[in-house]
Amino acid sequence: SGAEGAEESVKNSHSRYSTRHSRESGNPEDLHDKINPFDWQAEFPQIFTGKNPGFDAVIGNPPYVRIQGLIDTQPQSVPYFSKHYNAASKGNYDIYVVFVEKGLKLLNKKGSLGFILPHKFFNAKYGQPLRKLISKGKHLSHIVHFGQQQVFAGATTYTCLLFLNKSPMNTCDLAEITDLYEWQTSGLSTKAIIRNQKVTSAEWSFHSISSAVLSERLDAISTKLGDIVHTFVGTQTSADTIFVLRDCRLTKNFVVGTCRVTREQVKIERNIAKPFLKGKQIRRYNPITPTDYLICPYLIGENSSELMSETKLSKNYPLAYAYLKSHKSTLEAREKGKFRGSKWFAFGYPKSMTLFQHKKIVVPDYNNVPSFTLDNQGCFYKTGYGIIPLPSTQESSLYILGLLNTRLLFHYLIHIGTSLRGGYVRFWTQFIERLPIRRIDFDNPDEKSIHDKIVQLVERMLDLHKKLAAAKVPVEKTKIQRQIDATDRQIDNIVYKLYDLTEEEIKIVEGR
Repeated sequence: SGAEGAEESVKNSHSRYSTRHSRESGNPEDLHDKINPFDWQAEFPQIFTGKNPGFDAVIGNPPYVRIQGLIDTQPQSVPYFSKHYNAASKGNYDIYVVFVEKGLKLLNKKGSLGFILPHKFFNAKYGQPLRKLISKGKHLSHIVHFGQQQVFAGATTYTCLLFLNKSPMNTCDLAEITDLYEWQTSGLSTKAIIRNQKVTSAEWSFHSISSAVLSERLDAISTKLGDIVHTFVGTQTSADTIFVLRDCRLTKNFVVGTCRVTREQVKIERNIAKPFLKGKQIRRYNPITPTDYLICPYLIGENSSELMSETKLSKNYPLAYAYLKSHKSTLEAREKGKFRGSKWFAFGYPKSMTLFQHKKIVVPDYNNVPSFTLDNQGCFYKTGYGIIPLPSTQESSLYILGLLNTRLLFHYLIHIGTSLRGGYVRFWTQFIERLPIRRIDFDNPDEKSIHDKIVQLVERMLDLHKKLAAAKVPVEKTKIQRQIDATDRQIDNIVYKLYDLTEEEIKIVEGR
């Protein structure tokens, strides 16, 4: 009843404030009037006066709403948040970050805040301003990290309990929950202590005690994947159901596939079609076997690309042009008519167009095992990422591929990345670019020998996976799988030595 009374008091005071503020405002079009924010100081004068103004505690479950949703439903709130909150200054943020900043402002010098909210801001780019605010003030007090455990029935949200103190804290207590029921009934969790002086605005990667030392050693390796390769995202047509033909068969000059809109067979010129991968077709060391093809009306050179003119498209590729034109009204209507005019057949976001044609390492958007493989076919994709070594990188792409598919680097990725239900992890570029890479001193014969051995074993893995895919007899499949497992173990063991892991650290990586 006390809580209900307090809630009713807040509602009534907010109503009084709204009426008064609207009446006193001289300009009804003023942004402040449109938002009509609650005036905490005016409505709780007894709290915000004296030597220690502010609340002792702020608790709650703030709304989880991406800024894109607000643009459609409350467009006036977006510029207001950007003007008044540092947490709303970067990217497509979720408004719970604004509630955290506001909650901190409402605390007195000894006050505490406790929210349940998504832990995505730990790693997301939009979370950087809030991470900066919290780390600069050393506000972290306690985190209960639910990882992929689902707290709310009927909704998939990846949450944590975040406790902040207004006054600076030297350390933060971390509890990692791997079994929600056990934690609820017995308090079982993996616990660690985080030194707040090490917490910055960079992505937060909180580790349990058992792997903290290993993670810190890997953190200390100066070369990251992003230093030696170029990573890139897939292209976005904004109309895959039209541009991408399913279940294609190839002839010398043509591609025949199924249109996902009409379910009809479509025949187009082969030279305008690009092999197109779905994320689930990108698997660890597996051969690339595209079944879909992308109609690509672009002229792609070594360093540049441009959309074909409609005249050139219709003249050189009449079949593809006729097919696209049959869907012209749909293509023009994309993104509220953005593509009306001469560019009606353009991709929505033609990213990385010159890079797909190169030999590259590819990885899907997410999986529960390391899932990097080699693409020599110039495949396009949407739900995946590409990796091409920089010209200055001496290490072979196969050496890099071998490292990326090891247990060690996947173990590290789990701790720095975004985890999903079922043990799945995102392979977003912002995470894989942070993977620590052991460089090779090619003037050192021993190190060069290690490099070449890993390359040899990776070549063997790629070949074995091709044979496995082609095998028909169960006995043969079993034999090849055993060879794969043995080769995989060899690569892991070499990499453990290369990264100077102890026996105890190897046990941590392998979950023993």
